[in-house]
Amino acid sequence: MSRQTKTFLMQRFREVGIQPATRHGQNFLIDLNLQQLIVDSADLSYRDVVLEIGTGTGALTALM
Repeated sequence: MSRQTKTFLMQRFREVGIQPATRHGQNFLIDLNLQQLIVDSADLSYRDVVLEIGTGTGALTALM
């Protein structure tokens, strides 16, 4: 998966007709360091089952 920069995501959203709105709580995690910190903090093993709520664009899913 390509790095999900703001520019990349906004372009993809335009292509598929999505207009995200922060006023509705739509926020997307694009900071690579924060993404990795969250995944590392979860301390997951290959046997763990993870249920993501509101996966957004899948940035964390790709790292897991």
